[in-house]
Amino acid sequence: MQGLQSSETRLQLGIDDETFKWSWACRILGRFNYNLDMSTDAPRAGDLGLFRVKNIGYHSTIVCTNNKKLRIYDGDQFVGVFGNRYATDALEGEVISLENLSLLTAAGMAGTVKSKHRGFGKTTDVEFVGYLSDDDGRRVNLKELKFQKTDAVAKPKNLVIVVGTGMNSGKTTSARLLIKSLSDRKLRVAACKLTGSVSNRDQDEMRSAAAAITIDFSDYGFPSTYLCPRQELLDLFNTMISDLLKADPDIIVMEIADGVLQRETAMLIEDPSIKDVTRGIILSADSSTSALYATEVLKKAGHSIVAVTGSITSAPLFVKEFKQSSDIPVLPSFKSGDKLADAVIRFING
Repeated sequence: MQGLQSSETRLQLGIDDETFKWSWACRILGRFNYNLDMSTDAPRAGDLGLFRVKNIGYHSTIVCTNNKKLRIYDGDQFVGVFGNRYATDALEGEVISLENLSLLTAAGMAGTVKSKHRGFGKTTDVEFVGYLSDDDGRRVNLKELKFQKTDAVAKPKNLVIVVGTGMNSGKTTSARLLIKSLSDRKLRVAACKLTGSVSNRDQDEMRSAAAAITIDFSDYGFPSTYLCPRQELLDLFNTMISDLLKADPDIIVMEIADGVLQRETAMLIEDPSIKDVTRGIILSADSSTSALYATEVLKKAGHSIVAVTGSITSAPLFVKEFKQSSDIPVLPSFKSGDKLADAVIRFING
């Protein structure tokens, strides 16, 4: 290679080096040494950077490539990824510039906070040190490095999507309990999360529930799916389905983040190609009002709804209110997913 430009210095470490904390978002990197690019060009979603912690706030730990959570301190440096975040109960962040940066997720995603929930508290602020580049001087971008579009070669025979009325409506809990109950019946379950912000939690939950294969968007280099173009989302969906089908699953359980009004969720719900390959929808809701609205949105888009579940089932009065206006089954999603699994199996066999 040519000699390093003046804007680059050699990082004498690889991903296994513990001099810096390598965040969970970096787990898909190969084990190479990288250069530190000190340029001040505008960042892009997926760009890897070295960051220094300035002030500890809400995020006081970081999840590393080995899936271990480590405490962070002022002055600590970590390798993370630029990305956008949409979280109604937490914060909204975007990739804008190298200024006013905060840690957006504990998995190492950084960006500029645009808004936050009143109860979120103080953000953990970080400063940009430099981009990571390869030996050819190319800036390392996870999405460009890892996402190879694949057209789905076959339609999934039993794709069930778990969607919610909003953040913290019980989607992940519903999905993991459904996966566990289906797996306990000796069904081969493929589990995935199509959209969201990079986090180890969802994969850990699905893997713990004995899914035969578990993947999410971050395996393909996406730090998040917020603000992705529609076609890129569809390409990701088809690529993910193609990879899941290689495991020859009896059923695919796919979780979509946030609620039916969120930008990417709405795009996916309304897209005819998604509807055509989806067998049924499980709606996780937090109240009777949100459940009624969301079921109408889903029916209008042409989806078949298997059941309503989620935190709504913790409130008998919410369930009563919903049943006064809808004949869609309401099934519990705590302790056991057996009733959800029963409903899914009946729906598929029917």
